[in-house]
Amino acid sequence: MKSKKSAGKSQIDKHERKNVTMSLPGRPGSNVMPASQALNFVAQLAQDGKWPVVIVLCQQLLAQIPQLTRAGHFLFKGLNEAGDYSGLLAATEQHLINKPRDVISLLFHASALRMLGQHNKALQAIEKVLRLEPANINALNQQGVILKEIGKMPEALASFDRCIRLSPLDGHAYWNRSDLLHDIKSKDLDDMEAVLNKPTVSAHNKARIHYALARGYEFNGDTAKQFLHIERGAALKRSLLEYNHAEEIQETRNIPQHFTPALLKQTPLPRDADSAKPIFICGLPRSGTTLVEQIISTHSMVTAGDELVALQRATAAVLRQKRIDKPFPLWANELQPSDWKAIGDNYQTLTKELHVTPFFTDKNLQNYKALGLIHLASPEAKIIFCRRNPMDNLWGCYRQYFADGLRFTYDQEELADTYHAAAELYRYWQQVLADKIFFLEYETLINDYEATVKALLNFLDLPWEEDCLHFYNNPRAVRTTSATQVRSPINSNRIDQWKKFEPQLQTMYKRLHELGEVE
Repeated sequence: MKSKKSAGKSQIDKHERKNVTMSLPGRPGSNVMPASQALNFVAQLAQDGKWPVVIVLCQQLLAQIPQLTRAGHFLFKGLNEAGDYSGLLAATEQHLINKPRDVISLLFHASALRMLGQHNKALQAIEKVLRLEPANINALNQQGVILKEIGKMPEALASFDRCIRLSPLDGHAYWNRSDLLHDIKSKDLDDMEAVLNKPTVSAHNKARIHYALARGYEFNGDTAKQFLHIERGAALKRSLLEYNHAEEIQETRNIPQHFTPALLKQTPLPRDADSAKPIFICGLPRSGTTLVEQIISTHSMVTAGDELVALQRATAAVLRQKRIDKPFPLWANELQPSDWKAIGDNYQTLTKELHVTPFFTDKNLQNYKALGLIHLASPEAKIIFCRRNPMDNLWGCYRQYFADGLRFTYDQEELADTYHAAAELYRYWQQVLADKIFFLEYETLINDYEATVKALLNFLDLPWEEDCLHFYNNPRAVRTTSATQVRSPINSNRIDQWKKFEPQLQTMYKRLHELGEVE
């Protein structure tokens, strides 16, 4: 007699042997093939990171054979990578109707709920996974992240500790708990040092553990070991990334050439005056953007959106419709006023879940490059550009383990180059969009807190609310690396922190000096 497990596998194989009709990229007409062949093609596309095509093909497959679990999982991954969390939520809900115990679907479902700010429901999905698989490391780690984001720090620490007990070579939990272990014990440090020496630990996990150790030694006051592990973690992480630094810097330098003063003076088409208004908060990472969002979202008329990708998705849809296949910002002069309006309308549609108050925030850091686009697509939007002392800002980046999206943060000279390019763009926006943007200096906010908050609210056309001064009482979930810091009152602890490491940061300082950003 076949076991349930083998029966399930044969059932999956049976569905994949069925023929499907596919419209494949680059091939005219339709193609009939076994579902397994189409899925193998999807797998290759996923490996190459071609997620928009993966999404389309998986939707075709599932429309014909809804039981194709592999197609569902590829679809979930694609929607997650594309930042379409509403689509991911709908897709996982549909899949779970027929397969309520599918752990992968439940994990993606929890991720979608978390990214949409529904943290309590996300925890319920994770709890269901843990009833099915009590030792599921991904579920325990995700549970810890969600608990940390909603401010339940002891419970989060317990989840991460359990992860480590079950899988002591997995670096995610070490890093995720590192800012919670203020009283870290010598044994914890010794255990992590021992894990680094194990040959079976992956390079990615070693990088995470280096950063976790750095934070542990910071709490213990050992700055020499702190910097040693940051430096080793950064070098290892940088070696694992595919990143064209020169191309990235050139993209930023190209922006003023395409979003010219003449283009920015274009008269916009009328917009819906009754829609919720976006507040874009941007700047380099560690420049104070999360703190600013926490302050603003404490106001009763503002809903926090966190790091949205809605603007990128809204723009991509218009570019696809117009068959424009050029990288940003080279396509700027090919759009008409109606196209900019379409981007703005798309953006409003994609953010509709946030339209529960008159204003909502969008804290995607990379939007500092897109302020011209924002001005043309959403002329009603408010923009805040955060900036910080270069050495403090870049030290804050260098000491942090980020996801792969911030690839310039693991090399001192690349950090300096990026700061300079962003500063040049900052100065350009000051020239051409001076009335549109609130240019906020982190040090001014810290040193003249109440006056700066009042000026900020006045710029946003928000009435004064005393609660904004007490942002640390804001119960909202915070998804960024500053999740623990914004739970505490304002302080100047981070100002001039880089000076503890001045000898080790000379490569960064000298590069900034060459570029004219420090004296």
